[in-house]
Amino acid sequence: MKKITLTLLLLAIIHVLSAQSPAETMAQKIAVKMKDSLLLSETQQQNIYNINLQLHQLKAQAWQQYSNRDSLRVVVQRIENTRDSLYHGVLPAEKYTLYLQKKRVLVSNN
Repeated sequence: MKKITLTLLLLAIIHVLSAQSPAETMAQKIAVKMKDSLLLSETQQQNIYNINLQLHQLKAQAWQQYSNRDSLRVVVQRIENTRDSLYHGVLPAEKYTLYLQKKRVLVSNN
């Protein structure tokens, strides 16, 4: 009985994990990483998740609308450039400053 319960629980977890789209998975990973590194509240984490999901949807629309790679690159970069201003509306000043510092280090190390 214990093995059956454990197997059913494992199958349920696998089903839930596979139900998320790649966009939802990526948005969740970003939100969790930011929550851990910036010590965000659950509400702030959910807001970050929503922002990232929205940005992914905008980029997916751009991929469908533009066949020219140069045009697509410009549009996607414009979408990405809104990320910081969207985060600014969600994060308190000290956490937003910390986010920018961590982002600079991450970008400069790659």
